[in-house]
Amino acid sequence: MCRVSSTGANDLAIKPINQSSTRRVAGRVAGRKFWRKIHLYIALTVGFMFAFSGLTGSLLVFYQDIDEYLNPELLTVELGNDYAPLSDIIAVAQASMPGESNLQRVYFPRHVQAAIKLRFSSIKVVKGDWVEVMINPYTGEILGQREYGSYLMSFLYKLHYTLLSGDTGKSIIGGMGLLLLTSLLSGLYLWWPRLSKLFQALSFKRSISQFRFIYDLHKTLGIYISIVVIAIAFSGVYMIFPNYVKPLVALAFPLAEIAAMPSSISAEAKDIKSGIDEISKTAHDLFPQAKLQRIHFSTSVDGTYQFIMRQPGEIRKTSGSTQLWISSHNGEVVAIQKPQSMSTGDTFINWMFPLHNGEAFGLAGRIVVFVAGICLIILYITGLMVWWRKSQAKGGS
Repeated sequence: MCRVSSTGANDLAIKPINQSSTRRVAGRVAGRKFWRKIHLYIALTVGFMFAFSGLTGSLLVFYQDIDEYLNPELLTVELGNDYAPLSDIIAVAQASMPGESNLQRVYFPRHVQAAIKLRFSSIKVVKGDWVEVMINPYTGEILGQREYGSYLMSFLYKLHYTLLSGDTGKSIIGGMGLLLLTSLLSGLYLWWPRLSKLFQALSFKRSISQFRFIYDLHKTLGIYISIVVIAIAFSGVYMIFPNYVKPLVALAFPLAEIAAMPSSISAEAKDIKSGIDEISKTAHDLFPQAKLQRIHFSTSVDGTYQFIMRQPGEIRKTSGSTQLWISSHNGEVVAIQKPQSMSTGDTFINWMFPLHNGEAFGLAGRIVVFVAGICLIILYITGLMVWWRKSQAKGGS
C-alpha cells in the first residue's frame, strides 16, 4: 500500500506506509485501553477499601498522641526524678493480675511524662487480646488497666491491619495493598505525557467546567501523591507478607540471617538466675547512648529477653532497630542486631515500617503520610464522579 505526496510543483513521490509504526500506535492504543479498564475495575470494586485504609491509616500515624489525648489519666504522669527499679514495677503489675497471666512485653515511656506500659496475656481477657497495665515509672503506682482492642486506637489498629478478622483479614488487607499498587501504576501509565506537555499535565486549567476540574483534580492529585502512596502500599504489603517479599528483596540485595534464639537454656546454665535489673544494665552498658524502648519476654521459662533499643539517628523511632537477646538465666548476650552492621537488604527491610507511618522523616514525614491517606479518599470520590459523569454521557448519547 502506498500514498502520493507532493514534493514540488510537478514532482510526485511514492512513499510506503510504515507498517511497524502503525503497529506500535495500535499497540499503544490497545495497551491504554487495557490499563484503563484495569484502573476502572479496581476502583469500582475495591476503591472504597483504599479510602477506608487511607482514613484509618491517617489516624494511626498519630496513634500514640491521640491515645494520650483521649486517656491522659492512664498514659501521662507528673514529671519526677528517677525511675523506680524495673523489677519493682514488674512485681506491682504482676500482683494486679490473676495467676494465669504471663508478662509478654514492657513498653518504656516515650517521653518524660509518659507512663510505662506492661502487656500481659491472660485467660481472663474478655473484649481484647491482651491486658495492658499502666504504671507511673517514678512512683511505681498503678494508673489502671485496659484490654487491647477494647479502646479506640487499638480498635482502629486492628481494623486497619486485620479488619478484625485475624489472619484472614490480614491477607485481605495485603491483597488490597497489591491492588492499590496496580491501580497507582496503571494510573501513572495512563497519565504519562510527552515531555513537551509535562508542565501542562501537572497543572490545573483555568476557566474550565466543573467536570474538567474534577477530572484534573483526580489526575494531578494522584500524580503528586503517587510516590508516597506507592511507598506506603509496598511497605504495607511487606509487613503482611514478609515471607514472600523478603526472597524478592534478596534477589537484589543481600539479607543477613539473625542467629536463631534458643527456646531453652542448657541444664548447666539453669543454676544462675539473673535479675531483670542486672540484665537491663548489661544492655545499657553495651549501648550507653541508646534509649531502651521495649523488652519482650520469652514464652519459655528457660528463654531469653529481647531488648529493643534506639540509638541516636536511627530511622525507627517508635521501637528502634538495635536489638539484643540476653539469657534470662546467666545474663549472657546471645545475639546482637544493630543498624551499623546491617546488610543492604536488611537496611531496606528496616525502612519499611518507618516509611509506612512516616516516622522515618520525623513530624514532616508523618504529616505527609497523614495527608496522603486523606487524599486516597478524595481520589476515590473524584474517580467515582468522573466515571458516573462519563457513563451518564454515554447513556444519553
